[in-house]
Amino acid sequence: MKLYFQRFRNAVPLLLAASFVSSCIHLKPEHREFQTHALYEPADFVDSDVDGEGSFEKVAEEPDFQQLKFEKRIDPKDLQRPTGPYRIGPGDILEIEVAENAATQQKTKVMPDGMLYYDVAKGTNVKGLTLKEVSTKLSHALKDDYVNPVVTVNIDTPDSQRFWMLGQVKTPGAYPIKKPTTVIDALSLASGLVGASQDEVGNPEPADLERAILIRDGGLVPVHFEKLIHEGDMSQNVYLKGGDYIFVPSSVSRSIYVLGEVSRPGPVYYEPGVTLLSSVAAAGGIAKDAIGSRALIIRGSTHEPKVAVVNFWEIRKGKQPDLRLQGGDIVWMPRTPWTQLTRYTEAVLSTAGQAVAVQEGLGVLGSTGSAGITITAGGG
Repeated sequence: MKLYFQRFRNAVPLLLAASFVSSCIHLKPEHREFQTHALYEPADFVDSDVDGEGSFEKVAEEPDFQQLKFEKRIDPKDLQRPTGPYRIGPGDILEIEVAENAATQQKTKVMPDGMLYYDVAKGTNVKGLTLKEVSTKLSHALKDDYVNPVVTVNIDTPDSQRFWMLGQVKTPGAYPIKKPTTVIDALSLASGLVGASQDEVGNPEPADLERAILIRDGGLVPVHFEKLIHEGDMSQNVYLKGGDYIFVPSSVSRSIYVLGEVSRPGPVYYEPGVTLLSSVAAAGGIAKDAIGSRALIIRGSTHEPKVAVVNFWEIRKGKQPDLRLQGGDIVWMPRTPWTQLTRYTEAVLSTAGQAVAVQEGLGVLGSTGSAGITITAGGG
């Protein structure tokens, strides 16, 4: 059996957030970070070949799962239509003009540090300001060069407020938030789910809505996409914010994600017969200081996942049988001990979701090259 490890692409500026991690890959449009590659020496990793003779000869078993259910609920504020004026951010393109002076009309992009350079005015920090506040600042900055200048400022391109639609949608990519936008609006902007007819939001068959996720500020917003799309449950139709990532995985083509303290964390191609040992081997083996005795296999819905706690070292030595995996499974090798399984699993799912979003985002941008990924969640 042959496994192909798909390595992550690099050398593109993307940003994702993670409350419990730090980064060396940057994802547009938000300036957030998380660590995606642990700097290990080759000697830090354990050869994934089996120690115990005859271990591969044992019949692989199903993992001993336990059912979890997360109680996290959607914040009622996320269901309220955003109010208030637009706030300027890096990347926004503004159309500026001194009133009654057509020659001063200019489109200007806000720099990454929030500075705006227009006409003869010195650099002006406009990050977080409203259009009216930018107008007032520029009018003051130009008062020595124009007689009682009145500066008009409008949004040409709202690049600082974008969300990402990734996975099984017809037109994946980054979309600007030009007006209040819900999850349903986002699916519509992305032309619906793959396989959708022209008169419906989406056809659920090619998409795995049970595992669809909305990532915000490094965590999962607990949207039940299945209830929203299938049942029309509008209590799940949250408003999006700049930097949000929606990922809708395929219900047909599923990789296995081997993450945490492994040499080349990321997706492993699934085919019948894949096991825990063979998947970890495809990911290059695990670090010597990994807590292999408390590894996790996570399967199913992001809201009600099944989790198996496994002793990788015992399986590797042939003292316990190898375990069969399914497409979509997450294998997690922890770095630190953990005690609260439900809380820790929720953190792992959030981290794994970010790993998927990174890969999908890089693919959407057409990046080339490869880079290893290690994403760590704090032990609980």
